[in-house]
Amino acid sequence: MSLARRGQLHVHAPYIVLFLLGAVTLSVLALLHHRALGTGYDLGIYDQVVWNIAHGRLFQTTLVYETGGYYDHFEPILALIAPLYWLVPDVRVLMILQSLALALGSLPIYLFARERLAPYLPSRRATTGFALLFALSYLLYPALHNANLNDFHEVALTPPLLGFALYGLLTGQRRLTFISLGLLLLVKEDLTVTLLSFSLYIVALRPRGFRRRDGILLGAFALVWAVLVLRVFYPALTRGMPYPFVDRRYPWMGATPESAIKVFLTQPGLVLSHLLQPQKLWFILRLFAPLLFLPLLGVPAILLAFPILGYLMLSGYEPQWSIQSYYNPPLLPILYFALIEAWAYLGAWLQRRGRRVQPFYLAMGALLVIGVGAGYYLFSLAPGGRLASIDAFRVLDEDKAAYALLAQVPPAAAVSTEWPLVPHLSQRQHIYTLLSRPQEPPDYLLERNDPGAIGAPIFPYAAADAFPPSWHEYVQTAARGPFRLLARQRSVPLAPMPTVPPTMSPLVLSAYGWLDSADPSQAPVLAPGQSTRIALAWQRTRDTAMDRNYVFFVHLLDPRRPQADGSLTRVAQSDQEVGEGRFPTTLWHTWTNPGIVLDDHTLTLPADLAPGTYELWAGAYDRDTLDRIEIGGPGKTLVKVSDVTVQ
Repeated sequence: MSLARRGQLHVHAPYIVLFLLGAVTLSVLALLHHRALGTGYDLGIYDQVVWNIAHGRLFQTTLVYETGGYYDHFEPILALIAPLYWLVPDVRVLMILQSLALALGSLPIYLFARERLAPYLPSRRATTGFALLFALSYLLYPALHNANLNDFHEVALTPPLLGFALYGLLTGQRRLTFISLGLLLLVKEDLTVTLLSFSLYIVALRPRGFRRRDGILLGAFALVWAVLVLRVFYPALTRGMPYPFVDRRYPWMGATPESAIKVFLTQPGLVLSHLLQPQKLWFILRLFAPLLFLPLLGVPAILLAFPILGYLMLSGYEPQWSIQSYYNPPLLPILYFALIEAWAYLGAWLQRRGRRVQPFYLAMGALLVIGVGAGYYLFSLAPGGRLASIDAFRVLDEDKAAYALLAQVPPAAAVSTEWPLVPHLSQRQHIYTLLSRPQEPPDYLLERNDPGAIGAPIFPYAAADAFPPSWHEYVQTAARGPFRLLARQRSVPLAPMPTVPPTMSPLVLSAYGWLDSADPSQAPVLAPGQSTRIALAWQRTRDTAMDRNYVFFVHLLDPRRPQADGSLTRVAQSDQEVGEGRFPTTLWHTWTNPGIVLDDHTLTLPADLAPGTYELWAGAYDRDTLDRIEIGGPGKTLVKVSDVTVQ
């Protein structure tokens, strides 16, 4: 299938130049985007996984914390990429590889166009010219560029494999098709859907060079492979974790592939309602509009796209049906092969009527260029597109500040950081996002000065999933621009509170710790006017989201001075939302959904406070209504934390 075997190499020189220009353009844009801190979490995951594989740690990553240190997909192709890191251990290798793979997807399109359109054109030169037009429009297709600038993802490696599978299918080359599809299975576990699409196509249509038995065997192999992946390979890689993505992305279908199949077969109305949602139909419009909807005429080739489109559009996970996403590359070869088939049908129709085909093709080619150009502008260059702002490719002062602090993080240190900085620190055994809750606290935090922009509680306010929790204290070692670098100073284990009977309260105080005491369970002996710090661990009692913003407080009460209503006299207090208001309780259920959130208070005693023993009580109230909530049990809005001695 080499270009040399298809004819004289010089005939294909224009395509080779076009491919190189496309690959270089995609690579340069991706590298500039990465340099300007435009990449993030997903690129960091892939970089750490591949880097670990290159060092003998198979499919390990600390960035996907739900798996306990292991990757949450089955993608053997990453092991084939890992040797590149023996030569150049650099995250940019992945970005260049992705750009090359996306550009190489133009090769089977170019070859198929030359072969399929040749009967309708007067010369080889004209055929090559139109084949180059298809390759060029593919390289400019907006979804291609959006995928390329969306970090690195394994599905971006599929266009050449899927393209040659299609080339073999539509030209009667069984071996080429099956080899390409076999390699496709190494890319990602859910590409078995693509194999099933090919299987159904072969069984139903029996294309030239294939037998129905080929389709049946291909479908059986795809199903067996899917069972092996879900029941054997995936649990082995993740140390027993069940496959989570059916429940996460198709919750209306149930939690398992079996329940999803049952719903699909027994509730077609429900399935149809999910397919016909307006935002998903808008995705289809933006996918086909740049190609003037002509691929829809390319029957039967376009039929291969429908199972893949259905798989994406039935999902509740928005990136699966977004033109800005990284899920689109497997669709691109199908769209272009169907587009070429549509042109061939139109050429045959014109020939039967004695019309000249080439002028029509020239007009259609001009419309195709206009359509792809308009799509490129609307979906890539216009506001909201990934190419919309030049600042997305320039290193700004803010980026320079981040690079200055990145250089100060030791190479082997465990670190937790912002999403855009993850791929710049990911070649280490322990790296986390600020939303992660690692059991072992990282050595450094590299964060923005306004981490509340994330919304959900971040580490160390969001406690790890262990009890009793610990308060991890960090001190700032450097700051530049909007970023700051903090080093871990110490960890303080918190003392558990007595178990509180179940209540209707959304929160209970589960642990506490005096941060200025040798024994966190005992308050330090204080003097009048002195300040001390205490950390409180607030535990949610329900999995549902809280619809109110609560303010937490500690009150120092004098048991020797009761009020007329029987309450104790308050002599000192501290009131605040968690993280000085950065993490309102209405956002605790989002993202990583921490069960326990930590809150540290500074309590300052009055300068004229009399010596004696006082009591520290804690509680919470609604920020809007000021109404307290039950904390210490039914009818109790305060819970006693500890005695405090004042000398």
